[in-house]
Amino acid sequence: MRPASFHSMLAIKRTLVFCLLAIWLAGAAAPAAEPGRIEDVERVVAVGDIHGAYDDLTRLLEDVGLIDADGRWVGGATHLVSIGDLLDRGDYGRQVMDLLMRLQQEAEAAGGAVHILLGNHEVMNLVGDLRYVSEGDYAQFGDEARDGFPPGFFERRAALAPDGHYGRWLFSLPFALVINDTLFVHGGLSARVEGMSLGEINRSAQRDLRTVTEGWHFLREAGVVTDETSFREFRRQARDIAAEDGEGPVARTARAVAGALDGLPFHPDGVTWYRGNALCHAWAEAPVLRGILAGLGAQRVVIGHTVHEWRRLTSRLDGMVYRVDAGMNHAVYDGRAGALEIAGGTLRVKYPGEEAQPVEAEPVRLWTRPYGMSDAEIEDFLRTAEITQVEDLGVGVTRPRRLTLEHDGKVMRAVFKSMDTDPGLESKRRWSRSDDRADRHVYDLVAYKLDRLLGLNMVPVAVERALDGEKGTVQYWLEDSFTEGQRQNEEISLDTYCSIRAQFNLMNIFDLLIFNVDRNLGNVLYDDRDQVWLIDHSRAFGTERGIPAMLEDASVQLTLDLDAMLARVTEERLEPLRPYLNRRQLAALVSRAQALRQLR
Repeated sequence: MRPASFHSMLAIKRTLVFCLLAIWLAGAAAPAAEPGRIEDVERVVAVGDIHGAYDDLTRLLEDVGLIDADGRWVGGATHLVSIGDLLDRGDYGRQVMDLLMRLQQEAEAAGGAVHILLGNHEVMNLVGDLRYVSEGDYAQFGDEARDGFPPGFFERRAALAPDGHYGRWLFSLPFALVINDTLFVHGGLSARVEGMSLGEINRSAQRDLRTVTEGWHFLREAGVVTDETSFREFRRQARDIAAEDGEGPVARTARAVAGALDGLPFHPDGVTWYRGNALCHAWAEAPVLRGILAGLGAQRVVIGHTVHEWRRLTSRLDGMVYRVDAGMNHAVYDGRAGALEIAGGTLRVKYPGEEAQPVEAEPVRLWTRPYGMSDAEIEDFLRTAEITQVEDLGVGVTRPRRLTLEHDGKVMRAVFKSMDTDPGLESKRRWSRSDDRADRHVYDLVAYKLDRLLGLNMVPVAVERALDGEKGTVQYWLEDSFTEGQRQNEEISLDTYCSIRAQFNLMNIFDLLIFNVDRNLGNVLYDDRDQVWLIDHSRAFGTERGIPAMLEDASVQLTLDLDAMLARVTEERLEPLRPYLNRRQLAALVSRAQALRQLR
């Protein structure tokens, strides 16, 4: 039977949604002025998570010209933004708060401002979650131990209570702030805040924080919980009491607390905890974030919360996200202090003792690279390292073997495939329908090369190499990975902020492009970060113009980023694939990309 056309199959079998937000954004009205929104600021300096690192903070602020050697404000009209997490892990959270409280007043008098956002660690301390408070931090508040608690424990608790010196101040702080066209928030922005205004985000988060904080203090005084009760146990007790039909102040308080604990300050997808903007595939995060920023009248968001593995300040999602947590508390994170400066439409990074520099852009996805190697370095290792062990995996018709490779003290594992049902197909002059059913190891190499040409970064590194004189493809083995089949059979829970649905959408578009007829539960992998990876493409790259049977019922979303990816599928861009694919296969790739782009 002749395959249906690309257009008719898609029209009958599934809906293709295209998110061209630019048209909508062009006509969207800018939000009216509101609390937490500041315009016409010439210079903004943002710093990430401080975690009690008082000395590192003062050195940084002096280096960027905001304070003098005596710690006094000299920044004039500059606006300083702290992204939150002043407390915990380090010993000098109290001194950090004292400094910033004083600088708020001094900066305002000079025509500038100091803005402090609440981070998850401020939230934790206010609600009695003290897991990360150091003994040195407690000691800043007192020197007498009581009832088995460390010196300073009760004085610190009183100072951070809603009516305490620091508690009152912390409750006056926002969770989100917009200065000019930049939004600042501690953790990130998830779909949970879609459609909310800046004021709604702050009011909702502050209301829930106060409800839980005051509820914790009330239930402690009522004897329901104690200072030794963990926050997890407090959460469980509040929900257990709320589930009962009791009346009275304890029951009412527990019900209020239980509801607020699902709010923005506490939920994993809330503004203080969300890590998706920092960790997830850029193209999976971008569609939702783009819409949220547009609704909030911002072009970008600056976040902390997630220490960058490079210990640097970076940008991602094509400049929609700027990460400023480089692990300022060096003793804890082996990191460094750094500041993001926004002035005159330019964003730069400043580290103490170094000249200001452009912000380094991240790839679309970070993953646990062996020995921190780049793709090119991994390729070289797979191609040249000594093969010290060969194992027959005993699965799959392609008879894969797992290799152990070693060189210069480094060890890496990989998969070797050599099956090729149609050698020389790439140079064949006349193409037949049976050629579309070829099973070739080299297609795994082509899938990797195409993936990187398009910027998708979801296919593991692969190279050509011979094993005992037999030509084949060697592909990097993702350690600690498991398949979708294993996940379902073993009911493995995915511990990730990253949308699996969004990653599967990327996979489906890629499979439509390469006409992959063999995506199954065994060749979708999850790595140690529970990110999706794609393997086993030896039956892809046919020349058909229909839809693979496995995708006939799939619902896919063609986002702006995926449209841009497909725009890169041109004869010129595909030139590096010519040694491996027939001209008919290359033409089919271009044709399918164009067809996908037309279905808007």
